[in-house]
Amino acid sequence: MRSVRSSVLAVLTAAFLAAPAAVHAGDTYLALKGGVWAPTASNGFSAASDVITTGKFPTSGDIELAYGATLGIIGAQVSAGYMWTSQVIDGVTVKANGIPLTAVGQLRLPIFFIQPYLAAGIGVFTNFGSASGNGITLSATKFSFMVVGGAGVDFFLGPILLGAEARYNYITDQTFDWGTMKLSGVTITANVGYVF
Repeated sequence: MRSVRSSVLAVLTAAFLAAPAAVHAGDTYLALKGGVWAPTASNGFSAASDVITTGKFPTSGDIELAYGATLGIIGAQVSAGYMWTSQVIDGVTVKANGIPLTAVGQLRLPIFFIQPYLAAGIGVFTNFGSASGNGITLSATKFSFMVVGGAGVDFFLGPILLGAEARYNYITDQTFDWGTMKLSGVTITANVGYVF
């Protein structure tokens, strides 16, 4: 048992010491991220028709373009994207089509070409929301503050970056003429990029 513990400790120490040499200082990358957006609020929207209609937005899509940089255990990334979801309930179609702009900091653990990380940051969510049906035909654009946090892993394979990421996006509630939208939720993406 003692020899197993010593061996594991030796491997972890060697990986920690070798990690900075495995990462080129100042790597920058451009990445395309695509996946799912799962809003989490059970009362994600309300729309006034003959009666008040409420419901939850279903899991839908998220696509983003990100520019980032790594420097040892520290990383930073800015991204812009497009998120969409819609729901039809009681004859009312409620849509949320938004553009998230985020800036995040990362705490990375470079181990050779593998870099797991934790990320946290802030942003703005621009929502082109609409509601139609049962006498309602309304649309408006609203802006919300975002706070994001999550984790991911990147694989640096020469000039190619492959990765996966999960984030929770807190988005402040938006109030429209027809009701409210609560768009906070989880995004899970697969990422592919170019390192330069």
